[in-house]
Amino acid sequence: MSEVLYRKYRPSTFADVIDQEHVKRTIQNQIASNKHAHAYLLTGPRGVGKTTIARLVAKTLNCTNQKEGKSEPCNKCDSCKAVINGSALDIVEMDAASHTDVDNVRENIIGNVRFTPNQLQYKVFIIDEVHMLSTSAFNALLKTLEEPPAHAIFILATTEIHKVPETIISRCQRFDFKRVPIKLIVKRMKTIAKKEGIEITDDVLAEVARHSDGCMRDAESLLGQVFSLGEKKIDMETASLVLPATTTVLVIDFLEAVHKQDQARAIELVNQYVEQGIDMAHFLDDVIEFSRGMLLFSLGDKHALTDRCSKDVQKRIESIIQNSSANHLGKTIEVFLSARQQIKTSKIPQLPIELAILSLSEPVDFKRQGVASVCADDEKVSNPLASELKSEAVPLEKGDKVSETAFGSVPIISLDEVKKKWPEVFKQLQETNGTLPVVVQSGQLCDVCDDHVEITFNYEFHADLMNKEKNRKLLEKIMERVFGKPLRLRAKYQQSEADETVDELLEEFGGSVA
Repeated sequence: MSEVLYRKYRPSTFADVIDQEHVKRTIQNQIASNKHAHAYLLTGPRGVGKTTIARLVAKTLNCTNQKEGKSEPCNKCDSCKAVINGSALDIVEMDAASHTDVDNVRENIIGNVRFTPNQLQYKVFIIDEVHMLSTSAFNALLKTLEEPPAHAIFILATTEIHKVPETIISRCQRFDFKRVPIKLIVKRMKTIAKKEGIEITDDVLAEVARHSDGCMRDAESLLGQVFSLGEKKIDMETASLVLPATTTVLVIDFLEAVHKQDQARAIELVNQYVEQGIDMAHFLDDVIEFSRGMLLFSLGDKHALTDRCSKDVQKRIESIIQNSSANHLGKTIEVFLSARQQIKTSKIPQLPIELAILSLSEPVDFKRQGVASVCADDEKVSNPLASELKSEAVPLEKGDKVSETAFGSVPIISLDEVKKKWPEVFKQLQETNGTLPVVVQSGQLCDVCDDHVEITFNYEFHADLMNKEKNRKLLEKIMERVFGKPLRLRAKYQQSEADETVDELLEEFGGSVA
């Protein structure tokens, strides 16, 4: 293709702009009644139509075929054609990201605005990414915005409104753009595909739209990549050659396993995805996105899913929701958000996800019965260690030391003895649980204090996971079986010396880590 889709199909009238009805209607009414503002501030996510609207305002205000009460450009007069092909000297576009200093503002705007238009009725100054201007540049612009000549129109666009000074905002009419709904993105892409003479399946369009995250420009750009395959008929198998590796079906397969608490299946899927080359960070982004949609759907927002996936996928998701509470869905999002952060520093990309799966699953909750804890209901226990845990603890041998603590008479065991028998503890843990051994293996036995065995971890997330009651109790039962003594587990996060040095410096100089 000689021209990218988002440029080839850039809207030429307000009616062509997808969504943003609140913006279009207000501006068009102002133009129709000849009561337009002298300065507009367009803010919102990237790729949703801010620059397009700005150019349409410039074109419509200068259209010589504009009829009274109308507010669409004719796209045929000399003025419209000059704006379309970029030859209109009275339309000044400036990218503030690359023209941040005050000299550029003085040269391109202040020095230019006082002169009357060369060809058109109005001089229109479009400043994109206006939040990138320096403080001095904003101050210079402010004076012009306060007392603009009648022939000048300013249109400022930004994705970060919080970085624009209030003094600038107060002198503009502000319009907040929103992300484009997926169903409207799909509808727009169908129109483009038809004009391009390409037959493309709905599931491909839905996947492209979902990856665009409400950004029409991103959707058109990704659609252009799909079209570049050169096929006249495109299905998901073909489109997968260029689409991001994670797809809706893979995410739903994974979420079904997670919510069924099928640890083995969920971990198996994750490792399959890694072998297929799927980026785990991107995969978790999709998992979190769908989990959020499920949460909103469970709370009554029936459109949270209908705009994001096909009917078949919707049925599978609704089945998951029916067997999950809103609290558990919220916990799922929280756990995977934490795992998403851990991926950045993990040498094994799937490990944080495997640990998240473990924390979301409910292992057997053994009831404590004195020092010789046994399973309260062995018929409900499925792991192979359960029956062994029913046997009573080995009694103290002659010579064992006893220390009086707040917990009563507690056996004392040496660190050397713990280290000597630890392989047996680890072996029994492997027979009981599929993922927890990975966490334990990353820790280090460091001390035995009274009845507590202490293990240190390099990651706080690992320590927190081991200190969860369900995980801690499981390991304590195994230790009791191996050592013949009721021992308790204490997992600690061992901050590295380098981290401590950084913290000390930050505290001393008042800094922070971004």
